[in-house]
Amino acid sequence: MRLKAIDLRLIRSWTSILMVFAFAKAMTAQTTPQPTSATQDEAIKQEVLAALNDTIEPTKVRFKIDGVSGVIGEFVVLDSDIEKQIMSYKRAGRSDEITKCEMMQSMLGEKLYAHHAIQDSITVSDAEISGMTDQRIEYFRSQLNGGSDQDIADIYRMENIQQVRDELNIINREELLSDRMQRRLTEDVQITPEEVRQFFYDIPEDERPLFNTEVEIARIVVKAKPSERSIKETIEKLNEYRDDVLNNDANFAAKATLFSEDSGTERQGGLISMKRGDPYAKQFKEAAFSLEEGQISEPFETAFGWHIVYLEKVRGSVRDVRHILLYPYISRSQEEKAKTMLDEMRDRIVQGDTTFADAARAISDEEQTAKSGGLFVNPTTGENLLDLTKAAPSLVSTVQFMEEGDVSGIIEEKDERNIGVMTYTIVNLIRKVEDHEADYTLDYLKIKDLALRDKQVRKIKKWRDDKIKDTYIKIGDDFDDCDLLQEWNKI
Repeated sequence: MRLKAIDLRLIRSWTSILMVFAFAKAMTAQTTPQPTSATQDEAIKQEVLAALNDTIEPTKVRFKIDGVSGVIGEFVVLDSDIEKQIMSYKRAGRSDEITKCEMMQSMLGEKLYAHHAIQDSITVSDAEISGMTDQRIEYFRSQLNGGSDQDIADIYRMENIQQVRDELNIINREELLSDRMQRRLTEDVQITPEEVRQFFYDIPEDERPLFNTEVEIARIVVKAKPSERSIKETIEKLNEYRDDVLNNDANFAAKATLFSEDSGTERQGGLISMKRGDPYAKQFKEAAFSLEEGQISEPFETAFGWHIVYLEKVRGSVRDVRHILLYPYISRSQEEKAKTMLDEMRDRIVQGDTTFADAARAISDEEQTAKSGGLFVNPTTGENLLDLTKAAPSLVSTVQFMEEGDVSGIIEEKDERNIGVMTYTIVNLIRKVEDHEADYTLDYLKIKDLALRDKQVRKIKKWRDDKIKDTYIKIGDDFDDCDLLQEWNKI
Protein backbone atom coordinates (compact mmCIF):
# COMPACT_ATOMS: atom_id res chain seq x y z
CA MET A 1 0.00 0.00 0.00
CA ARG A 2 2.95 2.36 0.55
CA LEU A 3 4.37 1.84 -2.93
CA LYS A 4 2.34 4.47 -4.75
CA ALA A 5 2.72 7.00 -1.96
CA ILE A 6 6.44 6.83 -2.72
CA ASP A 7 5.58 7.19 -6.42
CA LEU A 8 3.76 10.48 -5.80
CA ARG A 9 6.64 11.84 -3.76
CA LEU A 10 8.99 10.83 -6.56
CA ILE A 11 6.90 12.79 -9.07
CA ARG A 12 6.92 15.84 -6.81
CA SER A 13 10.65 15.50 -6.06
CA TRP A 14 11.78 15.28 -9.68
CA THR A 15 9.36 17.98 -10.78
CA SER A 16 10.72 20.27 -8.07
CA ILE A 17 14.32 19.65 -9.10
CA LEU A 18 13.62 20.45 -12.73
CA MET A 19 11.55 23.52 -11.81
CA VAL A 20 14.30 24.84 -9.53
CA PHE A 21 16.82 24.72 -12.32
CA ALA A 22 14.48 26.20 -14.92
CA PHE A 23 13.49 28.98 -12.52
CA ALA A 24 17.09 29.76 -11.65
CA LYS A 25 17.96 30.00 -15.33
CA ALA A 26 15.11 32.39 -15.99
CA MET A 27 16.52 34.72 -13.34
CA THR A 28 20.18 34.49 -14.41
CA ALA A 29 20.23 38.11 -15.48
CA GLN A 30 20.27 39.29 -11.90
CA THR A 31 23.43 37.47 -10.90
CA THR A 32 25.84 37.13 -13.83
CA PRO A 33 29.44 37.82 -12.63
CA GLN A 34 31.62 40.72 -13.68
CA PRO A 35 33.12 40.51 -17.20
CA THR A 36 36.59 39.87 -15.76
CA SER A 37 35.24 36.94 -13.74
CA ALA A 38 33.29 35.62 -16.74
CA THR A 39 36.51 35.69 -18.80
CA GLN A 40 38.34 33.72 -16.12
CA ASP A 41 35.48 31.22 -15.91
CA GLU A 42 35.59 30.66 -19.66
CA ALA A 43 39.35 30.11 -19.52
CA ILE A 44 38.85 27.51 -16.78
CA LYS A 45 36.18 25.75 -18.83
CA GLN A 46 38.43 25.61 -21.86
CA GLU A 47 41.32 24.22 -19.82
CA VAL A 48 39.19 21.46 -18.34
CA LEU A 49 37.66 20.56 -21.71
CA ALA A 50 41.10 20.56 -23.32
CA ALA A 51 42.30 18.17 -20.65
CA LEU A 52 39.31 15.92 -21.33
CA ASN A 53 39.90 15.98 -25.09
CA ASP A 54 43.62 15.31 -24.79
CA THR A 55 43.27 12.39 -22.38
CA ILE A 56 42.47 8.90 -23.64
CA GLU A 57 41.44 7.56 -20.23
CA PRO A 58 38.85 9.78 -18.50
CA THR A 59 40.14 8.72 -15.08
CA LYS A 60 43.48 10.40 -15.86
CA VAL A 61 41.99 13.87 -16.27
CA ARG A 62 43.66 16.43 -14.03
CA PHE A 63 40.67 17.59 -12.08
CA LYS A 64 41.75 19.93 -9.33
CA ILE A 65 41.54 23.30 -11.05
CA ASP A 66 40.54 26.32 -8.99
CA GLY A 67 36.93 27.36 -9.55
CA VAL A 68 35.65 24.00 -10.88
CA SER A 69 32.97 22.16 -8.91
CA GLY A 70 32.36 19.33 -11.33
CA VAL A 71 32.67 17.91 -14.82
CA ILE A 72 30.02 15.83 -16.57
CA GLY A 73 30.63 14.67 -20.13
CA GLU A 74 31.70 17.74 -22.07
CA PHE A 75 30.21 20.18 -19.58
CA VAL A 76 31.90 21.94 -16.68
CA VAL A 77 30.16 23.25 -13.55
CA LEU A 78 32.01 26.17 -11.96
CA ASP A 79 31.75 27.32 -8.36
CA SER A 80 30.49 30.64 -9.72
CA ASP A 81 27.75 28.85 -11.71
CA ILE A 82 26.32 27.33 -8.54
CA GLU A 83 26.53 30.56 -6.54
CA LYS A 84 24.95 32.44 -9.42
CA GLN A 85 21.95 30.12 -9.54
CA ILE A 86 21.48 30.15 -5.75
CA MET A 87 21.61 33.94 -5.66
CA SER A 88 19.06 34.13 -8.47
CA TYR A 89 16.78 31.79 -6.56
CA LYS A 90 17.04 33.85 -3.36
CA ARG A 91 16.71 37.24 -5.03
CA ALA A 92 13.48 36.10 -6.65
CA GLY A 93 11.90 36.20 -3.20
CA ARG A 94 11.48 32.45 -2.72
CA SER A 95 10.73 31.62 0.91
CA ASP A 96 12.12 28.08 0.80
CA GLU A 97 15.87 27.57 0.97
CA ILE A 98 17.97 25.67 -1.53
CA THR A 99 21.38 24.26 -0.61
CA LYS A 100 24.50 23.99 -2.74
CA CYS A 101 24.01 20.22 -2.77
CA GLU A 102 20.47 20.53 -4.15
CA MET A 103 21.50 23.06 -6.76
CA MET A 104 24.47 20.93 -7.81
CA GLN A 105 22.17 17.90 -8.20
CA SER A 106 19.80 19.94 -10.37
CA MET A 107 22.62 21.27 -12.55
CA LEU A 108 24.20 17.85 -12.99
CA GLY A 109 20.85 16.44 -14.12
CA GLU A 110 20.38 19.23 -16.65
CA LYS A 111 23.85 18.77 -18.09
CA LEU A 112 23.48 14.99 -18.20
CA TYR A 113 20.45 15.38 -20.47
CA ALA A 114 22.23 17.97 -22.62
CA HIS A 115 25.37 15.82 -22.93
CA HIS A 116 23.46 12.76 -24.13
CA ALA A 117 21.28 14.86 -26.42
CA ILE A 118 24.50 15.76 -28.24
CA GLN A 119 25.60 12.11 -28.23
CA ASP A 120 22.23 11.13 -29.74
CA SER A 121 22.54 13.81 -32.47
CA ILE A 122 19.70 15.93 -31.10
CA THR A 123 20.18 19.45 -32.39
CA VAL A 124 18.82 22.92 -31.83
CA SER A 125 19.06 25.67 -34.42
CA ASP A 126 20.83 28.99 -33.99
CA ALA A 127 17.51 30.67 -34.81
CA GLU A 128 15.77 28.87 -31.91
CA ILE A 129 18.52 29.78 -29.48
CA SER A 130 18.54 33.38 -30.66
CA GLY A 131 14.76 33.60 -30.41
CA MET A 132 14.81 32.30 -26.84
CA THR A 133 17.54 34.78 -25.95
CA ASP A 134 15.53 37.63 -27.46
CA GLN A 135 12.48 36.63 -25.40
CA ARG A 136 14.46 36.67 -22.17
CA ILE A 137 16.05 40.01 -22.95
CA GLU A 138 12.64 41.47 -23.75
CA TYR A 139 11.30 40.08 -20.48
CA PHE A 140 13.94 41.96 -18.54
CA ARG A 141 13.38 45.04 -20.67
CA SER A 142 9.69 44.92 -19.67
CA GLN A 143 10.70 44.58 -16.02
CA LEU A 144 12.64 47.83 -16.47
CA ASN A 145 9.63 49.53 -18.08
CA GLY A 146 11.30 49.66 -21.49
CA GLY A 147 14.91 49.88 -20.35
CA SER A 148 17.73 50.35 -22.85
CA ASP A 149 20.26 47.70 -23.95
CA GLN A 150 22.79 49.24 -21.58
CA ASP A 151 20.34 49.04 -18.67
CA ILE A 152 20.00 45.31 -19.32
CA ALA A 153 23.79 44.90 -19.62
CA ASP A 154 24.18 46.67 -16.28
CA ILE A 155 21.78 44.21 -14.63
CA TYR A 156 23.88 41.37 -16.04
CA ARG A 157 27.00 43.24 -14.85
CA MET A 158 28.44 43.14 -18.32
CA GLU A 159 29.87 45.80 -20.61
CA ASN A 160 27.34 45.59 -23.42
CA ILE A 161 24.27 43.76 -24.67
CA GLN A 162 26.30 41.47 -26.94
CA GLN A 163 28.04 39.95 -23.94
CA VAL A 164 24.63 39.35 -22.42
CA ARG A 165 23.45 37.62 -25.60
CA ASP A 166 26.56 35.42 -25.73
CA GLU A 167 26.00 34.32 -22.11
CA LEU A 168 22.30 33.62 -22.64
CA ASN A 169 22.94 31.75 -25.89
CA ILE A 170 25.10 29.25 -23.99
CA ILE A 171 22.48 28.80 -21.27
CA ASN A 172 19.61 28.50 -23.72
CA ARG A 173 21.39 25.95 -25.90
CA GLU A 174 21.88 23.64 -22.90
CA GLU A 175 18.30 24.14 -21.78
CA LEU A 176 16.85 23.34 -25.21
CA LEU A 177 19.04 20.25 -25.57
CA SER A 178 18.00 19.03 -22.12
CA ASP A 179 14.30 19.59 -22.82
CA ARG A 180 14.48 17.69 -26.12
CA MET A 181 16.33 14.78 -24.57
CA GLN A 182 13.61 14.42 -21.92
CA ARG A 183 10.85 14.69 -24.52
CA ARG A 184 12.49 11.97 -26.60
CA LEU A 185 12.62 9.69 -23.57
CA THR A 186 8.94 10.11 -22.76
CA GLU A 187 7.26 10.65 -26.12
CA ASP A 188 6.37 6.97 -26.57
CA VAL A 189 5.24 6.30 -22.99
CA GLN A 190 1.62 5.07 -22.89
CA ILE A 191 -0.65 4.14 -19.98
CA THR A 192 -3.37 1.46 -19.94
CA PRO A 193 -6.68 1.67 -18.03
CA GLU A 194 -5.53 -1.17 -15.78
CA GLU A 195 -2.32 0.71 -14.94
CA VAL A 196 -4.41 3.77 -14.05
CA ARG A 197 -6.66 1.71 -11.79
CA GLN A 198 -3.70 0.02 -10.10
CA PHE A 199 -1.95 3.37 -9.63
CA PHE A 200 -4.97 4.92 -7.92
CA TYR A 201 -5.86 2.06 -5.58
CA ASP A 202 -2.24 1.62 -4.50
CA ILE A 203 -2.28 5.13 -3.02
CA PRO A 204 -3.24 5.03 0.70
CA GLU A 205 -6.63 6.67 1.21
CA ASP A 206 -5.22 9.30 3.55
CA GLU A 207 -2.63 10.30 0.94
CA ARG A 208 -4.83 10.64 -2.13
CA PRO A 209 -4.63 14.04 -3.82
CA LEU A 210 -7.16 16.83 -3.32
CA PHE A 211 -8.63 18.62 -6.33
CA ASN A 212 -9.70 22.26 -6.40
CA THR A 213 -13.17 23.62 -7.24
CA GLU A 214 -13.96 23.01 -10.91
CA VAL A 215 -16.69 24.26 -13.19
CA GLU A 216 -18.28 23.13 -16.43
CA ILE A 217 -19.27 26.10 -18.57
CA ALA A 218 -20.50 27.08 -21.99
CA ARG A 219 -19.73 30.48 -23.43
CA ILE A 220 -20.55 32.74 -26.34
CA VAL A 221 -17.78 35.02 -27.56
CA VAL A 222 -18.48 37.87 -29.95
CA LYS A 223 -15.61 39.90 -31.35
CA ALA A 224 -15.70 43.44 -32.65
CA LYS A 225 -15.03 43.23 -36.38
CA PRO A 226 -13.29 45.71 -38.68
CA SER A 227 -15.15 47.30 -41.58
CA GLU A 228 -14.56 46.17 -45.14
CA ARG A 229 -12.75 49.43 -45.81
CA SER A 230 -10.35 48.85 -42.89
CA ILE A 231 -9.59 45.32 -44.11
CA LYS A 232 -8.92 46.63 -47.61
CA GLU A 233 -6.50 49.24 -46.28
CA THR A 234 -4.63 46.59 -44.29
CA ILE A 235 -4.26 44.33 -47.32
CA GLU A 236 -3.00 47.29 -49.36
CA LYS A 237 -0.33 48.03 -46.77
CA LEU A 238 0.87 44.42 -46.76
CA ASN A 239 1.01 44.43 -50.56
CA GLU A 240 3.08 47.62 -50.47
CA TYR A 241 5.62 45.96 -48.14
CA ARG A 242 5.64 42.84 -50.33
CA ASP A 243 6.19 44.77 -53.55
CA ASP A 244 8.95 46.87 -51.99
CA VAL A 245 10.88 43.75 -51.03
CA LEU A 246 10.32 41.92 -54.34
CA ASN A 247 10.83 44.88 -56.69
CA ASN A 248 13.05 47.34 -54.81
CA ASP A 249 15.28 44.95 -52.80
CA ALA A 250 13.93 46.26 -49.48
CA ASN A 251 14.80 44.20 -46.41
CA PHE A 252 11.88 42.06 -45.19
CA ALA A 253 13.33 41.70 -41.68
CA ALA A 254 13.67 45.45 -41.33
CA LYS A 255 10.07 45.96 -42.39
CA ALA A 256 8.90 43.34 -39.90
CA THR A 257 10.79 45.12 -37.12
CA LEU A 258 9.31 48.49 -38.10
CA PHE A 259 5.74 47.57 -38.97
CA SER A 260 4.73 44.13 -37.69
CA GLU A 261 2.28 44.10 -34.79
CA ASP A 262 3.42 40.69 -33.57
CA SER A 263 5.21 41.71 -30.38
CA GLY A 264 6.69 38.23 -29.98
CA THR A 265 8.73 38.34 -33.22
CA GLU A 266 9.01 41.94 -34.35
CA ARG A 267 12.34 42.56 -32.60
CA GLN A 268 13.91 39.61 -34.41
CA GLY A 269 12.62 40.68 -37.78
CA GLY A 270 9.52 38.47 -37.70
CA LEU A 271 11.60 35.28 -37.58
CA ILE A 272 9.92 31.94 -36.83
CA SER A 273 11.49 28.47 -37.18
CA MET A 274 8.77 25.90 -37.71
CA LYS A 275 7.96 22.30 -38.63
CA ARG A 276 4.75 20.92 -40.09
CA GLY A 277 3.67 19.51 -36.74
CA ASP A 278 4.13 22.77 -34.84
CA PRO A 279 0.94 24.33 -33.41
CA TYR A 280 0.59 27.32 -35.72
CA ALA A 281 -2.62 28.46 -37.40
CA LYS A 282 -3.58 26.23 -40.32
CA GLN A 283 -3.55 29.14 -42.81
CA PHE A 284 -0.11 30.21 -41.59
CA LYS A 285 1.40 26.75 -42.04
CA GLU A 286 -0.20 26.34 -45.47
CA ALA A 287 1.35 29.62 -46.60
CA ALA A 288 4.78 28.84 -45.13
CA PHE A 289 5.00 25.36 -46.67
CA SER A 290 3.73 26.41 -50.10
CA LEU A 291 6.65 28.80 -50.73
CA GLU A 292 10.08 28.35 -52.24
CA GLU A 293 13.11 30.05 -50.69
CA GLY A 294 12.97 33.80 -51.34
CA GLN A 295 9.25 33.87 -52.10
CA ILE A 296 6.67 35.99 -50.24
CA SER A 297 3.04 34.97 -49.84
CA GLU A 298 0.04 37.04 -50.79
CA PRO A 299 -1.73 38.64 -47.80
CA PHE A 300 -3.87 36.14 -45.87
CA GLU A 301 -5.96 36.11 -42.71
CA THR A 302 -5.77 34.02 -39.53
CA ALA A 303 -7.47 34.42 -36.16
CA PHE A 304 -4.54 36.64 -35.21
CA GLY A 305 -4.92 39.19 -38.03
CA TRP A 306 -3.55 39.63 -41.56
CA HIS A 307 -0.11 38.37 -42.60
CA ILE A 308 2.47 38.10 -45.32
CA VAL A 309 5.13 35.38 -44.98
CA TYR A 310 8.65 35.29 -46.44
CA LEU A 311 10.46 31.93 -46.68
CA GLU A 312 14.07 32.64 -45.82
CA LYS A 313 15.58 29.17 -45.60
CA VAL A 314 14.73 25.46 -45.66
CA ARG A 315 16.75 23.26 -43.28
CA GLY A 316 15.53 19.69 -43.71
CA SER A 317 12.10 19.55 -42.04
CA VAL A 318 12.53 23.03 -40.54
CA ARG A 319 11.56 26.24 -42.31
CA ASP A 320 12.89 29.62 -41.25
CA VAL A 321 10.21 32.14 -42.16
CA ARG A 322 9.67 35.81 -41.45
CA HIS A 323 6.25 37.38 -41.27
CA ILE A 324 4.54 40.72 -40.88
CA LEU A 325 1.27 40.86 -38.95
CA LEU A 326 -1.19 43.75 -39.11
CA TYR A 327 -4.50 44.29 -37.32
CA PRO A 328 -7.21 46.15 -39.27
CA TYR A 329 -8.44 49.21 -37.38
CA ILE A 330 -11.70 48.67 -35.50
CA SER A 331 -13.84 51.73 -34.78
CA ARG A 332 -15.81 52.36 -31.60
CA SER A 333 -19.06 51.99 -33.53
CA GLN A 334 -18.03 48.47 -34.61
CA GLU A 335 -17.34 47.59 -30.98
CA GLU A 336 -20.76 48.86 -29.91
CA LYS A 337 -22.39 46.86 -32.70
CA ALA A 338 -20.83 43.62 -31.45
CA LYS A 339 -21.75 44.31 -27.83
CA THR A 340 -25.36 45.15 -28.71
CA MET A 341 -25.77 41.96 -30.72
CA LEU A 342 -24.61 39.83 -27.79
CA ASP A 343 -26.75 41.76 -25.30
CA GLU A 344 -29.86 41.18 -27.39
CA MET A 345 -29.07 37.47 -27.70
CA ARG A 346 -28.58 37.21 -23.93
CA ASP A 347 -32.05 38.68 -23.40
CA ARG A 348 -33.54 36.04 -25.71
CA ILE A 349 -31.76 33.25 -23.76
CA VAL A 350 -32.92 34.53 -20.35
CA GLN A 351 -36.50 34.96 -21.61
CA GLY A 352 -36.52 31.40 -22.96
CA ASP A 353 -36.87 32.36 -26.62
CA THR A 354 -33.76 30.33 -27.51
CA THR A 355 -31.29 28.00 -25.80
CA PHE A 356 -27.74 28.94 -24.91
CA ALA A 357 -26.44 26.18 -27.21
CA ASP A 358 -28.44 27.38 -30.22
CA ALA A 359 -27.36 30.97 -29.57
CA ALA A 360 -23.70 29.90 -29.46
CA ARG A 361 -24.02 28.07 -32.78
CA ALA A 362 -25.69 31.13 -34.31
CA ILE A 363 -23.41 34.00 -33.28
CA SER A 364 -20.31 32.88 -31.36
CA ASP A 365 -16.99 33.81 -32.97
CA GLU A 366 -15.10 31.18 -30.98
CA GLU A 367 -14.91 28.40 -33.56
CA GLN A 368 -13.72 25.63 -31.23
CA THR A 369 -16.77 26.02 -28.93
CA ALA A 370 -19.49 27.33 -31.26
CA LYS A 371 -20.08 23.96 -32.95
CA SER A 372 -20.61 22.26 -29.59
CA GLY A 373 -23.12 24.85 -28.43
CA GLY A 374 -20.51 26.90 -26.59
CA LEU A 375 -19.31 24.02 -24.40
CA PHE A 376 -15.82 24.83 -23.14
CA VAL A 377 -13.20 22.05 -23.16
CA ASN A 378 -10.10 22.44 -21.01
CA PRO A 379 -7.23 22.49 -23.56
CA THR A 380 -4.79 21.07 -21.00
CA THR A 381 -6.77 18.07 -19.79
CA GLY A 382 -9.35 17.54 -22.54
CA GLU A 383 -12.07 17.57 -19.88
CA ASN A 384 -15.14 19.79 -19.70
CA LEU A 385 -14.27 20.69 -16.11
CA LEU A 386 -12.02 23.71 -15.56
CA ASP A 387 -9.94 24.23 -12.39
CA LEU A 388 -10.85 27.70 -11.13
CA THR A 389 -7.39 28.23 -9.62
CA LYS A 390 -5.98 28.04 -13.16
CA ALA A 391 -8.70 30.03 -14.92
CA ALA A 392 -8.50 33.63 -16.11
CA PRO A 393 -9.27 36.14 -13.32
CA SER A 394 -12.18 37.58 -15.32
CA LEU A 395 -13.82 34.14 -15.52
CA VAL A 396 -13.22 33.38 -11.84
CA SER A 397 -14.77 36.64 -10.69
CA THR A 398 -17.76 35.98 -12.95
CA VAL A 399 -18.66 32.39 -12.04
CA GLN A 400 -17.65 32.10 -8.39
CA PHE A 401 -21.01 33.44 -7.16
CA MET A 402 -23.17 32.00 -9.94
CA GLU A 403 -25.56 29.10 -9.47
CA GLU A 404 -25.82 26.17 -11.89
CA GLY A 405 -27.94 27.23 -14.87
CA ASP A 406 -27.20 30.97 -14.53
CA VAL A 407 -26.17 33.11 -17.50
CA SER A 408 -23.65 35.86 -16.73
CA GLY A 409 -23.63 39.46 -17.80
CA ILE A 410 -21.29 40.59 -20.58
CA ILE A 411 -17.54 40.32 -19.90
CA GLU A 412 -15.54 42.89 -21.87
CA GLU A 413 -11.82 42.34 -22.47
CA LYS A 414 -9.05 42.57 -25.05
CA ASP A 415 -8.57 39.53 -27.26
CA GLU A 416 -5.57 37.58 -25.89
CA ARG A 417 -4.37 36.69 -29.39
CA ASN A 418 -5.28 39.90 -31.21
CA ILE A 419 -4.63 42.93 -29.03
CA GLY A 420 -6.41 45.24 -31.45
CA VAL A 421 -9.77 43.49 -30.94
CA MET A 422 -12.33 43.78 -28.13
CA THR A 423 -14.21 40.61 -27.18
CA TYR A 424 -17.58 40.31 -25.46
CA THR A 425 -18.45 37.09 -23.62
CA ILE A 426 -21.37 35.60 -21.72
CA VAL A 427 -21.04 32.42 -19.67
CA ASN A 428 -23.54 29.69 -18.78
CA LEU A 429 -22.61 27.79 -15.60
CA ILE A 430 -23.59 24.17 -16.27
CA ARG A 431 -22.01 22.42 -13.30
CA LYS A 432 -19.85 23.23 -10.28
CA VAL A 433 -17.77 20.63 -8.42
CA GLU A 434 -16.48 21.88 -5.06
CA ASP A 435 -13.07 21.00 -3.55
CA HIS A 436 -12.87 17.25 -3.00
CA GLU A 437 -10.61 14.26 -2.48
CA ALA A 438 -9.73 12.37 -5.67
CA ASP A 439 -12.54 10.10 -6.83
CA TYR A 440 -11.64 7.35 -9.31
CA THR A 441 -14.80 7.72 -11.44
CA LEU A 442 -15.25 11.48 -11.24
CA ASP A 443 -11.57 12.35 -11.69
CA TYR A 444 -10.44 9.54 -14.00
CA LEU A 445 -8.72 11.78 -16.55
CA LYS A 446 -6.75 13.66 -13.90
CA ILE A 447 -5.75 10.40 -12.24
CA LYS A 448 -4.72 9.06 -15.64
CA ASP A 449 -2.50 12.11 -16.10
CA LEU A 450 -0.87 11.53 -12.70
CA ALA A 451 -0.30 7.87 -13.52
CA LEU A 452 1.23 8.76 -16.88
CA ARG A 453 3.57 11.29 -15.30
CA ASP A 454 4.57 8.71 -12.70
CA LYS A 455 5.46 6.27 -15.47
CA GLN A 456 7.38 8.95 -17.38
CA VAL A 457 9.34 9.95 -14.27
CA ARG A 458 10.25 6.34 -13.62
CA LYS A 459 11.48 5.91 -17.17
CA ILE A 460 13.59 9.06 -16.91
CA LYS A 461 14.99 7.93 -13.55
CA LYS A 462 15.96 4.51 -14.93
CA TRP A 463 17.59 6.16 -17.95
CA ARG A 464 19.41 8.59 -15.66
CA ASP A 465 20.67 5.80 -13.36
CA ASP A 466 21.96 3.86 -16.37
CA LYS A 467 23.64 6.89 -17.95
CA ILE A 468 25.34 7.95 -14.73
CA LYS A 469 27.16 4.62 -14.80
CA ASP A 470 28.68 5.14 -18.28
CA THR A 471 29.15 8.92 -18.37
CA TYR A 472 32.35 10.60 -17.23
CA ILE A 473 31.47 12.49 -14.02
CA LYS A 474 33.81 14.07 -11.49
CA ILE A 475 32.59 16.09 -8.53
CA GLY A 476 34.83 18.27 -6.36
CA ASP A 477 35.82 17.45 -2.80
CA ASP A 478 33.61 20.24 -1.48
CA PHE A 479 30.60 18.00 -2.12
CA ASP A 480 31.88 14.85 -0.38
CA ASP A 481 29.34 15.28 2.43
CA CYS A 482 26.36 15.68 0.10
CA ASP A 483 24.20 12.57 0.38
CA LEU A 484 22.20 13.73 -2.66
CA LEU A 485 25.31 13.41 -4.85
CA GLN A 486 26.59 10.03 -3.73
CA GLU A 487 25.20 8.27 -6.81
CA TRP A 488 26.88 10.87 -9.05
CA ASN A 489 30.31 10.86 -7.42
CA LYS A 490 31.84 7.77 -8.99
CA ILE A 491 35.51 8.73 -8.85
